[in-house]
Amino acid sequence: MRYRFASYIYEAVDGGELLMAAGHALYGDRWQTPLARDLGTTYRTIRNWMSHHHPTPPDLKERLGSLLRARGLEIDTVLERIGMNTEESRNA
Repeated sequence: MRYRFASYIYEAVDGGELLMAAGHALYGDRWQTPLARDLGTTYRTIRNWMSHHHPTPPDLKERLGSLLRARGLEIDTVLERIGMNTEESRNA
């Protein structure tokens, strides 16, 4: 797996890598507990998905996508409030 946090470029192959990529993008280094909370599960379940002890749910991509889109909207709103055009900030 390759990821660069500064530009949020991720290549995630399986459910565990997808969880890690989305978790880092949403919550930073300490992502497992907040992601578990927002997915309505426990951090132990997240760890079991990461270690492939339990399969990830079939709707995981959609649920993560919803969280990522919502965070993106929050970020765009803050950028607008501080007077930065969101397109300009993405290209900076």
